[in-house]
Amino acid sequence: MGLGYETLKQQHPQLIVCDISGYGSTGPYRDKKAYDLLIQSEAGFLSVTGSPGQPAKSGISIADIAAGTTAFNNILAAIIQRGKTGKGSRLDVSMLESMAEWMGFPMYYASDGASPPPMSGAEHASIYPYGPFDTGGGGKVMLGMQNEREWGIFCKDILDKPALTEDERFANTSLRSKNRKELRQIIEDVFSSMEADAVLGKLQNAGIANAKLNDMAGLWAHPQLKARDRWTQVQSPKGLIPALKPAGAAETSDVRMDPIPAVGEHNEAIFKEFDISR
Repeated sequence: MGLGYETLKQQHPQLIVCDISGYGSTGPYRDKKAYDLLIQSEAGFLSVTGSPGQPAKSGISIADIAAGTTAFNNILAAIIQRGKTGKGSRLDVSMLESMAEWMGFPMYYASDGASPPPMSGAEHASIYPYGPFDTGGGGKVMLGMQNEREWGIFCKDILDKPALTEDERFANTSLRSKNRKELRQIIEDVFSSMEADAVLGKLQNAGIANAKLNDMAGLWAHPQLKARDRWTQVQSPKGLIPALKPAGAAETSDVRMDPIPAVGEHNEAIFKEFDISR
Protein backbone atom coordinates (compact mmCIF):
# COMPACT_ATOMS: atom_id res chain seq x y z
CA MET A 1 0.00 0.00 0.00
CA GLY A 2 3.04 2.27 0.16
CA LEU A 3 2.48 3.04 3.83
CA GLY A 4 5.83 1.78 5.17
CA TYR A 5 8.06 4.15 7.08
CA GLU A 6 10.89 4.06 4.55
CA THR A 7 8.48 5.08 1.79
CA LEU A 8 6.56 7.73 3.69
CA LYS A 9 9.57 9.45 5.25
CA GLN A 10 10.80 10.46 1.81
CA GLN A 11 7.90 12.90 1.53
CA HIS A 12 7.37 13.41 5.25
CA PRO A 13 10.78 13.53 7.00
CA GLN A 14 9.13 14.64 10.25
CA LEU A 15 6.97 11.49 10.39
CA ILE A 16 7.06 9.38 13.55
CA VAL A 17 6.01 5.74 13.15
CA CYS A 18 5.70 3.30 16.04
CA ASP A 19 5.59 -0.43 15.32
CA ILE A 20 4.54 -2.83 18.09
CA SER A 21 5.19 -6.55 17.84
CA GLY A 22 5.78 -9.51 20.11
CA TYR A 23 9.54 -9.75 19.75
CA GLY A 24 10.67 -6.88 17.53
CA SER A 25 11.42 -6.63 13.82
CA THR A 26 14.81 -8.39 14.00
CA GLY A 27 16.31 -11.42 15.72
CA PRO A 28 15.39 -15.13 15.65
CA TYR A 29 11.97 -14.53 17.23
CA ARG A 30 10.86 -11.80 14.81
CA ASP A 31 8.22 -14.04 13.14
CA LYS A 32 7.10 -15.85 16.28
CA LYS A 33 3.45 -15.41 17.25
CA ALA A 34 2.90 -13.51 20.47
CA TYR A 35 -0.11 -13.07 22.75
CA ASP A 36 -0.17 -11.44 26.15
CA LEU A 37 0.02 -14.65 28.21
CA LEU A 38 2.78 -16.07 25.99
CA ILE A 39 4.90 -12.97 26.60
CA GLN A 40 4.24 -13.19 30.35
CA SER A 41 5.71 -16.69 30.10
CA GLU A 42 8.72 -15.76 27.94
CA ALA A 43 9.54 -12.79 30.19
CA GLY A 44 9.68 -14.96 33.31
CA PHE A 45 6.65 -13.28 34.86
CA LEU A 46 4.93 -16.62 35.52
CA SER A 47 8.00 -17.90 37.36
CA VAL A 48 7.63 -15.32 40.14
CA THR A 49 3.84 -14.99 40.22
CA GLY A 50 1.48 -17.39 41.95
CA SER A 51 2.15 -20.03 44.60
CA PRO A 52 4.83 -22.76 44.63
CA GLY A 53 3.96 -25.31 41.98
CA GLN A 54 1.06 -23.17 40.74
CA PRO A 55 2.24 -20.34 38.48
CA ALA A 56 -0.38 -17.66 37.92
CA LYS A 57 -0.87 -15.18 35.13
CA SER A 58 -1.59 -11.55 35.78
CA GLY A 59 -5.28 -10.76 36.20
CA ILE A 60 -4.94 -8.07 33.53
CA SER A 61 -3.22 -8.07 30.12
CA ILE A 62 0.00 -6.78 31.60
CA ALA A 63 2.26 -7.51 28.60
CA ASP A 64 -0.09 -5.66 26.25
CA ILE A 65 -0.22 -2.73 28.68
CA ALA A 66 3.56 -2.72 29.08
CA ALA A 67 4.01 -2.52 25.31
CA GLY A 68 1.43 0.26 25.00
CA THR A 69 3.01 2.25 27.82
CA THR A 70 6.45 1.80 26.28
CA ALA A 71 5.12 2.96 22.91
CA PHE A 72 3.50 6.01 24.50
CA ASN A 73 6.71 6.98 26.31
CA ASN A 74 8.86 6.57 23.21
CA ILE A 75 6.44 8.51 21.02
CA LEU A 76 6.58 11.42 23.47
CA ALA A 77 10.39 11.25 23.45
CA ALA A 78 10.39 11.16 19.63
CA ILE A 79 8.16 14.25 19.50
CA ILE A 80 10.57 16.12 21.78
CA GLN A 81 13.52 15.00 19.67
CA ARG A 82 11.74 16.09 16.48
CA GLY A 83 11.18 19.51 18.04
CA LYS A 84 14.96 19.84 18.41
CA THR A 85 16.15 18.21 15.16
CA GLY A 86 13.19 18.57 12.80
CA LYS A 87 13.42 14.86 12.01
CA GLY A 88 11.01 12.04 12.69
CA SER A 89 11.90 8.46 13.55
CA ARG A 90 10.74 4.86 13.50
CA LEU A 91 10.15 3.19 16.86
CA ASP A 92 10.38 -0.61 17.15
CA VAL A 93 8.55 -1.63 20.34
CA SER A 94 8.72 -5.25 21.45
CA MET A 95 6.28 -6.75 23.98
CA LEU A 96 9.08 -8.97 25.30
CA GLU A 97 11.49 -6.07 25.81
CA SER A 98 8.78 -4.01 27.47
CA MET A 99 8.00 -6.79 29.94
CA ALA A 100 11.70 -7.51 30.49
CA GLU A 101 12.16 -3.90 31.60
CA TRP A 102 9.24 -4.21 34.03
CA MET A 103 10.77 -7.44 35.38
CA GLY A 104 13.87 -5.56 36.54
CA PHE A 105 13.54 -6.34 40.28
CA PRO A 106 13.25 -10.14 40.07
CA MET A 107 15.66 -10.28 37.12
CA TYR A 108 18.47 -8.50 38.96
CA TYR A 109 17.56 -10.35 42.16
CA ALA A 110 18.53 -13.50 40.24
CA SER A 111 21.56 -12.09 38.41
CA ASP A 112 24.80 -14.05 38.06
CA GLY A 113 23.15 -17.34 39.02
CA ALA A 114 21.56 -16.15 42.27
CA SER A 115 18.24 -17.65 43.36
CA PRO A 116 15.18 -15.75 42.09
CA PRO A 117 12.47 -14.45 44.45
CA PRO A 118 10.29 -17.39 45.51
CA MET A 119 6.66 -17.65 44.52
CA SER A 120 4.61 -16.39 47.43
CA GLY A 121 1.04 -15.94 46.20
CA ALA A 122 -0.36 -12.59 47.34
CA GLU A 123 2.35 -12.26 50.01
CA HIS A 124 5.56 -10.30 49.58
CA ALA A 125 8.42 -12.61 48.65
CA SER A 126 10.94 -11.24 51.17
CA ILE A 127 9.10 -8.96 53.65
CA TYR A 128 6.76 -10.31 56.34
CA PRO A 129 4.12 -9.76 57.54
CA TYR A 130 3.08 -8.26 54.22
CA GLY A 131 0.05 -9.79 52.51
CA PRO A 132 -3.48 -11.09 53.15
CA PHE A 133 -4.69 -12.42 56.49
CA ASP A 134 -7.96 -14.09 57.48
CA THR A 135 -10.19 -12.39 60.03
CA GLY A 136 -13.35 -13.32 61.86
CA GLY A 137 -16.58 -13.59 59.90
CA GLY A 138 -14.81 -15.06 56.86
CA GLY A 139 -13.13 -11.76 55.99
CA LYS A 140 -9.63 -10.90 54.81
CA VAL A 141 -7.40 -7.87 55.19
CA MET A 142 -4.15 -6.82 53.55
CA LEU A 143 -1.41 -5.31 55.69
CA GLY A 144 2.26 -4.57 55.42
CA MET A 145 5.09 -3.19 57.49
CA GLN A 146 8.51 -2.07 56.37
CA ASN A 147 10.59 -1.55 59.52
CA GLU A 148 11.22 -2.61 63.10
CA ARG A 149 9.37 0.40 64.54
CA GLU A 150 6.17 -0.69 62.82
CA TRP A 151 6.76 -4.31 63.87
CA GLY A 152 6.93 -3.21 67.50
CA ILE A 153 3.72 -1.18 67.21
CA PHE A 154 2.00 -4.09 65.51
CA CYS A 155 2.95 -6.52 68.27
CA LYS A 156 1.97 -4.14 71.09
CA ASP A 157 -1.11 -2.33 69.78
CA ILE A 158 -2.64 -4.79 67.31
CA LEU A 159 -1.74 -8.25 68.56
CA ASP A 160 -1.43 -7.26 72.24
CA LYS A 161 1.68 -9.47 72.33
CA PRO A 162 4.66 -7.15 73.00
CA ALA A 163 6.81 -10.16 73.92
CA LEU A 164 6.89 -11.14 70.24
CA THR A 165 9.49 -8.43 69.65
CA GLU A 166 11.87 -10.51 71.79
CA ASP A 167 11.09 -13.80 70.03
CA GLU A 168 14.25 -14.89 68.20
CA ARG A 169 12.18 -16.41 65.37
CA PHE A 170 10.91 -12.94 64.46
CA ALA A 171 13.90 -10.76 65.38
CA ASN A 172 14.20 -9.14 61.94
CA THR A 173 12.54 -9.03 58.54
CA SER A 174 14.54 -11.95 57.14
CA LEU A 175 13.66 -14.20 60.08
CA ARG A 176 10.00 -13.18 60.02
CA SER A 177 9.92 -14.06 56.33
CA LYS A 178 11.66 -17.37 56.96
CA ASN A 179 9.24 -18.27 59.77
CA ARG A 180 6.14 -16.81 58.15
CA LYS A 181 4.06 -19.95 58.63
CA GLU A 182 4.33 -19.77 62.41
CA LEU A 183 3.86 -15.98 62.46
CA ARG A 184 0.84 -16.16 60.22
CA GLN A 185 -0.85 -18.56 62.66
CA ILE A 186 -0.21 -16.19 65.57
CA ILE A 187 -1.61 -13.20 63.67
CA GLU A 188 -4.70 -15.00 62.42
CA ASP A 189 -5.44 -16.41 65.86
CA VAL A 190 -5.76 -12.82 67.09
CA PHE A 191 -7.63 -11.59 64.01
CA SER A 192 -10.14 -14.45 64.24
CA SER A 193 -11.99 -12.66 67.05
CA MET A 194 -12.52 -9.49 64.98
CA GLU A 195 -14.38 -8.62 61.80
CA ALA A 196 -12.32 -7.33 58.86
CA ASP A 197 -13.48 -3.71 59.28
CA ALA A 198 -12.49 -3.75 62.96
CA VAL A 199 -9.01 -5.03 62.10
CA LEU A 200 -8.60 -2.39 59.40
CA GLY A 201 -9.66 0.30 61.87
CA LYS A 202 -7.08 -0.79 64.44
CA LEU A 203 -4.35 -0.96 61.81
CA GLN A 204 -5.20 2.51 60.52
CA ASN A 205 -5.24 4.03 64.01
CA ALA A 206 -1.86 2.46 64.75
CA GLY A 207 -0.31 3.76 61.53
CA ILE A 208 0.16 0.30 60.00
CA ALA A 209 -0.32 0.20 56.22
CA ASN A 210 -3.48 -1.68 55.32
CA ALA A 211 -6.03 -2.23 52.56
CA LYS A 212 -9.34 -3.91 51.89
CA LEU A 213 -9.24 -6.98 49.69
CA ASN A 214 -11.72 -5.50 47.22
CA ASP A 215 -13.51 -7.27 44.41
CA MET A 216 -14.73 -5.47 41.30
CA ALA A 217 -17.94 -4.34 43.01
CA GLY A 218 -15.76 -2.81 45.74
CA LEU A 219 -13.74 -0.93 43.14
CA TRP A 220 -16.86 0.41 41.42
CA ALA A 221 -18.08 1.73 44.77
CA HIS A 222 -14.70 2.85 46.13
CA PRO A 223 -15.26 5.91 48.34
CA GLN A 224 -11.92 7.48 47.40
CA LEU A 225 -12.77 7.51 43.71
CA LYS A 226 -16.13 9.07 44.51
CA ALA A 227 -14.65 11.67 46.86
CA ARG A 228 -12.13 12.77 44.22
CA ASP A 229 -14.83 13.00 41.54
CA ARG A 230 -13.09 10.47 39.30
CA TRP A 231 -16.24 9.24 37.55
CA THR A 232 -17.99 10.74 34.56
CA GLN A 233 -20.28 9.47 31.79
CA VAL A 234 -19.57 9.04 28.12
CA GLN A 235 -21.94 8.51 25.24
CA SER A 236 -21.88 5.18 23.42
CA PRO A 237 -24.01 3.52 20.73
CA LYS A 238 -25.94 1.92 23.62
CA GLY A 239 -26.40 5.14 25.58
CA LEU A 240 -24.52 6.76 28.45
CA ILE A 241 -22.06 4.55 30.36
CA PRO A 242 -19.89 5.35 33.41
CA ALA A 243 -16.18 5.89 32.81
CA LEU A 244 -13.18 6.86 34.90
CA LYS A 245 -11.50 10.13 34.06
CA PRO A 246 -7.83 9.81 33.01
CA ALA A 247 -5.63 9.36 36.09
CA GLY A 248 -3.51 12.39 36.92
CA ALA A 249 -5.39 14.81 34.67
CA ALA A 250 -4.58 18.43 35.50
CA GLU A 251 -7.15 20.06 37.76
CA THR A 252 -6.92 23.25 35.73
CA SER A 253 -8.13 21.69 32.47
CA ASP A 254 -11.32 19.98 31.37
CA VAL A 255 -11.03 16.28 30.59
CA ARG A 256 -12.02 15.43 27.02
CA MET A 257 -14.15 12.30 26.94
CA ASP A 258 -15.57 11.95 23.42
CA PRO A 259 -18.42 9.57 22.54
CA ILE A 260 -17.44 5.96 21.84
CA PRO A 261 -17.91 5.45 18.07
CA ALA A 262 -20.02 2.71 16.61
CA VAL A 263 -18.27 -0.03 14.62
CA GLY A 264 -17.43 1.39 11.20
CA GLU A 265 -18.67 4.89 12.06
CA HIS A 266 -15.52 6.58 10.72
CA ASN A 267 -14.77 4.22 7.81
CA GLU A 268 -15.66 6.64 5.06
CA ALA A 269 -13.70 9.51 6.59
CA ILE A 270 -10.60 7.30 6.87
CA PHE A 271 -10.95 5.98 3.31
CA LYS A 272 -11.31 9.54 2.04
CA GLU A 273 -8.22 10.68 3.95
CA PHE A 274 -6.16 8.00 2.18
CA ASP A 275 -7.88 8.65 -1.14
CA ILE A 276 -9.35 5.15 -1.22
CA SER A 277 -12.55 4.73 -3.18
CA ARG A 278 -14.85 1.73 -2.80
